[in-house]
Amino acid sequence: MSQQDNAPHTPTFRYDLGLRQSQLSTYGSMPFEGLQFGQTEGLTPNRHQFQEGEFAPPGFFDKVDPAMFQLPTQNLQWSYEKRRMAQQILPCLYLGPWGCLSDRGWLNREGITLLLCVRDRRLAMASLMSGQKAAADLHIEADSFDTADNQELITVLPRAIRRINDHLFSSAPLGLANATNKKVVVFCETGNGPSALLVVAYLMVMFDINIPQALQIVQSQRFCLDLDDAATQLLTSFEAILNAKRDVEKANQSVANGLPSSSSTTPSRKREMSDTDGAGDMDMDDMDVAQRRAFAPFKDR
Repeated sequence: MSQQDNAPHTPTFRYDLGLRQSQLSTYGSMPFEGLQFGQTEGLTPNRHQFQEGEFAPPGFFDKVDPAMFQLPTQNLQWSYEKRRMAQQILPCLYLGPWGCLSDRGWLNREGITLLLCVRDRRLAMASLMSGQKAAADLHIEADSFDTADNQELITVLPRAIRRINDHLFSSAPLGLANATNKKVVVFCETGNGPSALLVVAYLMVMFDINIPQALQIVQSQRFCLDLDDAATQLLTSFEAILNAKRDVEKANQSVANGLPSSSSTTPSRKREMSDTDGAGDMDMDDMDVAQRRAFAPFKDR
């Protein structure tokens, strides 16, 4: 369709002095609890409510520098050209497209030590979209996680998060400058696809925050990120898994501390009605199932 000089123009995005405008309507179905920029509280073990060794190696929180996990202090001043570059989400974590690896000078100046690719398995089979060559030129590490679809990606996220933390935990000097503080660039073809999902999931795990909060952090630095419904549903499923893991770890800690868990203090309805006849048992079972369906599987925090 040809454009007319007097055709009305409807802007897709709003810009104000180059700063990103909030687009919370995209995720309007989720409760939003905003984060205040300027928050400088570093990562602490008290905020990581998972079994030791699951997402981070043992001793991780005693060794890593909390300064490497400080949240952004302000929105990045955005320009359209920045979509081709990688942006710093945390001092130790960057997100960008595959094309950003061509700037070897920038990778060296930033002290990047791991190039982590998240790609479609078909690209891997064709030996496409890899960070191996750039890593060899800079004497750093490269790795990749290959998936067929979102269903497989959700199973990869825990291993990918652990891979990032294993690298940050290591002390071997890397790069042309022999850097000891590790920094990771997570990338995919556009920097807005599966690599972005991994970075959002990483923030959710390491900072114990929800989906909108993690998205706020990432989008404040990489404005062009905009997830579709399938990606949002994947993160929602991943958040439910995290909530379940937290509940299990909390119960395990209660048992270890000699406190009764919630499951042991509440007798089941079936045991309470054990003296009823067979027909009564069936009626109570039906009622029990109906009541359980009224509750969500996990409790949001």
